[in-house]
Amino acid sequence: MNISTHTGGRPGFIAACFAAFFLLISCATAPAPGWAASSAAFESAYPEDKYIAVIGRGMTRELAEAAGAAEIARYFSSHITANTSSREAFSQRDGVTSESLDFESSVYIDSELTVFGVRYARDAFYNGAEKRWQTVAYLDRAEAWAVFEPRFREQADAFRALYRAAETETDPFRKALRWNAAARYAGNGEFNAAAALGQILSPARMNAAFSAVRGELAALPQKTDEARRNAGVYLDCPTDFESIIANAFSRVFAAEGFPVSRARDGARAVCAVTVDEGRQRRELGIFYNPSVQAVITGQSGVLFTFTVSGKSAGAVTPDVAKRRAYRSLEDAVLANFTLAE
Repeated sequence: MNISTHTGGRPGFIAACFAAFFLLISCATAPAPGWAASSAAFESAYPEDKYIAVIGRGMTRELAEAAGAAEIARYFSSHITANTSSREAFSQRDGVTSESLDFESSVYIDSELTVFGVRYARDAFYNGAEKRWQTVAYLDRAEAWAVFEPRFREQADAFRALYRAAETETDPFRKALRWNAAARYAGNGEFNAAAALGQILSPARMNAAFSAVRGELAALPQKTDEARRNAGVYLDCPTDFESIIANAFSRVFAAEGFPVSRARDGARAVCAVTVDEGRQRRELGIFYNPSVQAVITGQSGVLFTFTVSGKSAGAVTPDVAKRRAYRSLEDAVLANFTLAE
């Protein structure tokens, strides 16, 4: 009885093995789909005006799909890098490095591709000659645009609000600050990547929907530079030592693009700098706990306030102690001062 059951099971097992073998053979010898015949056939199946499509290859179907998705991400990255190079140059001068822009753009691309949803060909096949699977990873441009457009419109509206605020501002110094804010927003990696991504997805739709934004982005560097040049500031620093603090503020204003006026009458704003030396005489010498406050006043009143403290400093010799205190305060100003609103 046991023998009969055992021998009766072997034919079923052998049949299953043959079925699996023939299934593998059929996968390996299945004819290639039409899109794999030539580049012209691929373009016919996935026309460029409707799809962003690439061929993915891998040892398994899943690996081929993953390779295709990665290739689409690289496609976007390379095109976005090329399209944002001019704005990156402007942003780098304003303190945003190309490395940070590239990182922000990369993160943005990955998140957007997840939202768009990369699709894969149903007729993936095993290429016996290459001994690899091949598939098509693709995005439908119209579907991706339908997801992208409302998301980018929020960013575009935020930028345009900053742009309009700068255009309508009447105080010259505050106007320059507002242009700075618009430039910072336009210079961040995500906004740059989004603007370039829309141009890649659908240039015609992007031009129709956001032509005003594109024009404002193109005009932004010149408008920002002009506003800064027209926003000269006069430094009023009555308490100083060897002009250390006055020179420190001159340097940070210059770094921000604002000229320092030699005369109060020719300035658009006055930066009143008050130094509190925090001087103390002790048995071991003279000690300082310095701090500084800068108040920028323009035609419309107080525009900006900045306060920072230096490190405590001391020495037996008064001039040595004082110089150390002012150098410490100088370092604090150079490290912390910014005109970002």
